[in-house]
Amino acid sequence: MNLLRSEWLKLWTTRTTWVMLGIALLGEGLFAGLYVGLAPLGEIGEIDQVATGTGLLLVMLLVLGVLIATTEFRHGTASSTFLVSPRRYPVLLGKLAAALLVGLLAGAVYVAVNAGLALPLFSGRGGELPATGDLIDVYLGVVVSYALICAFGLGVGAIVRNQVGAIIAAIAFFFVLSPLPELLPGSVGDYFPAQAIGSLHGSSEGDGSLNQIGGGLVFGAWAAGLCALGTLLICRRDLGE
Repeated sequence: MNLLRSEWLKLWTTRTTWVMLGIALLGEGLFAGLYVGLAPLGEIGEIDQVATGTGLLLVMLLVLGVLIATTEFRHGTASSTFLVSPRRYPVLLGKLAAALLVGLLAGAVYVAVNAGLALPLFSGRGGELPATGDLIDVYLGVVVSYALICAFGLGVGAIVRNQVGAIIAAIAFFFVLSPLPELLPGSVGDYFPAQAIGSLHGSSEGDGSLNQIGGGLVFGAWAAGLCALGTLLICRRDLGE
């Protein structure tokens, strides 16, 4: 608990956290308000697609997860941190808990912004809202995806440790490789991170073989596997490597 409190304090007393999340939520709010308020209804399509947002907050949380893992190595404070917990893995568990928590909180704020702007505007312009249960499913999937993407970034950061290299690796692994599954046979591509998170969102855009729960389990397995590998490497490698 003390390690979690310490990691949470580091996260929320860092200006970068507030700037990144603030920019992302502002961008998502502008999208929800301006796009739904000004675009032709026929162009908007299904409102559950709007509920998943632009992906800006998703990127910011991915990068934030990397920063949670790599900042101490960049600034040379990792040695003193691991002196407090020589077994090392509890520190990584604390960072993981902080990453999941910040993802969930950011997701809750996102839902309030998106639903508070997009749904009334869409309904007021004569658009037909889907069933409440369907919207709740989409929003729950989005919130869970934010928590898992932050953990995903944490895992990549723990493996690579170099901050700039880890950010590039995380973005490339998640986004640049996302078109690759189209070249693979059958439904193999549905198990790639970007495709799994699309299924987790559960919007009408998803056309893969995974359902929402399946997408969540697959992407959760990616995040858990990366975090486990990163923890193993940090526990075994010298901090100066």
